[in-house]
Amino acid sequence: MMGGLAVRSGIGISILILIMIVFVGCTNPTIDIEQESEGNFDKDTGTTLGKKENLTFPGTQMEGALPLEEIKGDIRHIYYAGEGRILISAKKLYLYDLATESILTEASHESAEIEQAWMIDNGFVLIQRVESASDGLTELDLNYQGIFYNEELEPVSNFDFNQLLEDDDFLVSLKQISFNDDGTIMAYTTDLGLYLYDFELEKKTEVLDLSSENSEERSDIVALEQIGFTNDGTQIAFKAETLPIDFDQASYDTFGIVNIDGSNLSNQTFEDYTCKELIPYNDLLLLAEDPTNASGRLMIMESGTNEVSIHSLTETKESGIIAGSDKGAYFASFCSTDYDYTIRIYETKTGKRVAELQGSVDDEALLYQIPVIKILDDTKTVILLLGSKIEEIETEMIIDHF
Repeated sequence: MMGGLAVRSGIGISILILIMIVFVGCTNPTIDIEQESEGNFDKDTGTTLGKKENLTFPGTQMEGALPLEEIKGDIRHIYYAGEGRILISAKKLYLYDLATESILTEASHESAEIEQAWMIDNGFVLIQRVESASDGLTELDLNYQGIFYNEELEPVSNFDFNQLLEDDDFLVSLKQISFNDDGTIMAYTTDLGLYLYDFELEKKTEVLDLSSENSEERSDIVALEQIGFTNDGTQIAFKAETLPIDFDQASYDTFGIVNIDGSNLSNQTFEDYTCKELIPYNDLLLLAEDPTNASGRLMIMESGTNEVSIHSLTETKESGIIAGSDKGAYFASFCSTDYDYTIRIYETKTGKRVAELQGSVDDEALLYQIPVIKILDDTKTVILLLGSKIEEIETEMIIDHF
């Protein structure tokens, strides 16, 4: 059984809900993996307690730290921040410590609908899409602005991503951007190609030319939809769209890897398995299925050896929504029906199910869109963000442990 902390965040957020559930037959919150692997799960009833109570939290808060209820504005994004911490994006950018359940520091910031943060050595980098009126005042220009922060969320430097784009070039998604571990190199892909940008040398390098008339040179790739550094930053893994043999047919999903110098390009499909979502790590890659065509499986590939394994999950539909943990030791699946949802957590290497969380919501609209799920390996914490992509409703944030 899993105990949890549920929070609704909105303008003037002040509601903090704490659900503490005692583990059956245990005094330690760590689940007995052998017992759980046999399917003996205790299930959360989803009961909500004391909606407007002012609650205190276990643990000691750091000097000067603030509780989660001090967050201003609606929580729209959360990101991994290392050492049992997360970044919370709302009216400000907050560094939140899950062990002390407190805000460690904050930075001036306005959450954007389209944004992404990456954890790098000695800090973080965040990119937002900012819409501004064009010269004609009838169209919107999409500008991507980035900022580097140190570990205390103090701004270090800014950069204008649009300066790297050609006049006829554009970026479709922030999933087309990745940073190496120390944050000195950014990989990004557009409709024209895959590139590296060295911030220290201020140098742009082409890895793949996607505009070349010779499609065989790029393994018939039409577009790279998602990318990520892997294998100690020496390679870039990608999810792609590839040209069909018959040009009257639609492009199809493929997965591949290329060295950062453009060599050893591979672009492949798998028998009876379609990769739709890439979750990259340094030593392994999670290749998740299409939510609309889930088969109840998840493919894992080891970086370097390219050895593949496929895990079978509990339910067929759950494999369509997969989230990886901060270090990759675990992954979570999500499925919902009406007002109820289920999160299952598995070991990445073995595929063994180690925990299950069931809950319910008061507003069915909270489950209309794919949720944000984060898992922290060291603290065995699960964070669920519901409704963060829908402006008309308040976000619900649930923190739990396994």
